[in-house]
Amino acid sequence: MPIPDPLSLLTRTPLFQGADRNTLAGLAGPAQVMTLGRGDAVFRAGDPADTLFIVAVGSVRIYRVGRGGRELTLGIDSSRQVLEPASVLGGETRHAAHAQALATPTVLLSFPADLVRHAVQHTPALAGAVIAHLARRDADTHRRLDALVFSGVGERLAAYLLEHAPAPHTLPTNSDLAALLGTVPEIVSRKLGDFYRLGWIDLTRRTVTVTDERELQRLSEVL
Repeated sequence: MPIPDPLSLLTRTPLFQGADRNTLAGLAGPAQVMTLGRGDAVFRAGDPADTLFIVAVGSVRIYRVGRGGRELTLGIDSSRQVLEPASVLGGETRHAAHAQALATPTVLLSFPADLVRHAVQHTPALAGAVIAHLARRDADTHRRLDALVFSGVGERLAAYLLEHAPAPHTLPTNSDLAALLGTVPEIVSRKLGDFYRLGWIDLTRRTVTVTDERELQRLSEVL
């Protein structure tokens, strides 16, 4: 697998789209590549939040562990998404959640957090983009919580698929997707099959492509 180019990835990452190329080139210089397999930990709750990770290939689950060992999936980040940006950019000393690779391979680029924070603090356009990005993520979190409480699995699955449309997207396992949507794997499997038979998605192995955004949007608007 070719090693991702750090500068190219940064220019396509929404969090950094307010920065000029020279600023991004300065960040890309010390970037390091990390290749993981499914189930490997990126970081654990309590680990130092001294590194910013961007997903280049694959996907990563962000989750917390409650009493009795029950896991709560907070989100699944895929290509060009930043893992737990609020903790790293907000100056938190420790991660509040766990991060685990969901695919083999999962390729990440890592950047020193203090270098990224310095760039944000001294680049007004980048600071504005970061604030806007974190606000969107916060709004997405609130919508996801509302969906878990007030909507059905079909609506939540439609919204998840639309988040990754129109490009082909590698789905996490039904167990992982069920944890994210607040249901059980059997229902996720049934709903994916329903969407496929209705012609709303194309599903080949674990790769899904949305083929009818309009119908999924109609369903997700129930949220």
